[in-house]
Amino acid sequence: MKAFVKVALIVVPVLLISCGGDKSGEELNGADTAKIAIDTTPVTVNEEIKFKFDFAVANVPSPVQLITDFSAYGISYHNVMLHDVKKVKTYTSDFSKACNLGVYNLDLAYAIANEQGADVMKYVKTSMQEANSLGLKSAFDQMMGQRMESNIDNKDSLLEIIDEIYVNGDSYLRTNERVQTATHIFVGSWVEALYIICSVNAIEQEPVYKTRIRSHLWDQRFYLKNLIDLLGAFKDKKEDQMLIEALTKIQAEIDAVKDPKDLDEAKFKSISDQVFALRAAITK
Repeated sequence: MKAFVKVALIVVPVLLISCGGDKSGEELNGADTAKIAIDTTPVTVNEEIKFKFDFAVANVPSPVQLITDFSAYGISYHNVMLHDVKKVKTYTSDFSKACNLGVYNLDLAYAIANEQGADVMKYVKTSMQEANSLGLKSAFDQMMGQRMESNIDNKDSLLEIIDEIYVNGDSYLRTNERVQTATHIFVGSWVEALYIICSVNAIEQEPVYKTRIRSHLWDQRFYLKNLIDLLGAFKDKKEDQMLIEALTKIQAEIDAVKDPKDLDEAKFKSISDQVFALRAAITK
């Protein structure tokens, strides 16, 4: 593992504290003494909504897995397409904060998968800042905490820890509102993964890479319906209606292609344009 991983990830426990919390120096020095606040929020979540979330997360590849698989192709890293960290302070609604936390988390995973130290530090800080603004400091501590520090030399372990933000949030999902927030984080990351895939296709010229990129996008037709069904639990909210409509159009276009070999430049561009428009609506 390159030295940058250790340098970049040493800052994570510090950021977890600086984004809100009162850990003492003694507590920071060891996992055995770290203390996590206990969430006493009453459990009022609708079981049907919770089931839809669990089903979607279980049947849709996590955004982190999607982007790490993509990065494994050997395609060059391009940070020019990542979301501007300066915009983190401009998001005021819970919807925009949650979706963009998902975007920033995915950009963080992309940087880690490609061993880009400066970007790792930048997106760790930004993700924690956005998480804190949503009141998720305690939830992130429970899922990450000291484990980040103990795995600073292991890229795969670090990506697995980030991945657990999406799949191991049961202790946090105590209300319908929290499930909605978790859904928006998940969808934000998933849209960002599609955005990176489509953006790289426009940059790369190697035919072998373009073939892999298009096949990767085509595979997502299996999972879009589960995301759309999950968002349907909140269809009375105009923001979720926007996501449903946009993702439904993207799904229809991908699903109309019967073989990845038929995903030519024109069809790929049409799908990409819709992905770009949705990402722009989320990050505006």
